[in-house]
Amino acid sequence: MKKLVVMPASPALAVELAPGDAASRELLDSLCKILQSAVTKHTTGIDIVASRNSRWHTVHTGSLRAWGAPHVQLGAGNYLPEIMAHYALRAAGLEHLPVHESREHMGTLDDASLTILVIDGSAGLTPRAPLALLDDGPAADEWCQKLLKGEMPQPFPLQDAGVVEPELWLELAEIQPQSVRLVAADSSLGVGRYIAEWEV
Repeated sequence: MKKLVVMPASPALAVELAPGDAASRELLDSLCKILQSAVTKHTTGIDIVASRNSRWHTVHTGSLRAWGAPHVQLGAGNYLPEIMAHYALRAAGLEHLPVHESREHMGTLDDASLTILVIDGSAGLTPRAPLALLDDGPAADEWCQKLLKGEMPQPFPLQDAGVVEPELWLELAEIQPQSVRLVAADSSLGVGRYIAEWEV
């Protein structure tokens, strides 16, 4: 059984960047518990699937320096979503597991690896959101949550509704999971942030 954990790319998950954000603290706590439970004696390592868009790139490998926390050193990753996956692994006490592969598309999931998919929902869910409040933002949030619950929502113009990078969502929609659980969903910072676990 292949294991897949979905997490947000939000840098606010980092305690060093948003220590007072209760929602982010709760998300990170839930994420750590899910990661810990997803790792079994058969797990040989981690695969990270995340955007490699140039907007997320930093020359400071494994560091959150570009986002305001130069003292956070994770040792690997040159794109924010990838770096946040490494951050979550460290927070969960799983940094000892080798990262076998870090890629920008789902590809074929590995039976022996825990795959971490780093994606965000609409960035237009509140007036203070990065894209302000978009009319279709809440519908995009509902679409993302339905998918993460294992439902097959109708085709929807995700990008128009504030999902800046919809490609990985569409790739996820192609997967036929055996079991799914949406663990947490939050829009308090104006961006859809989700934690889910799938078995494929």
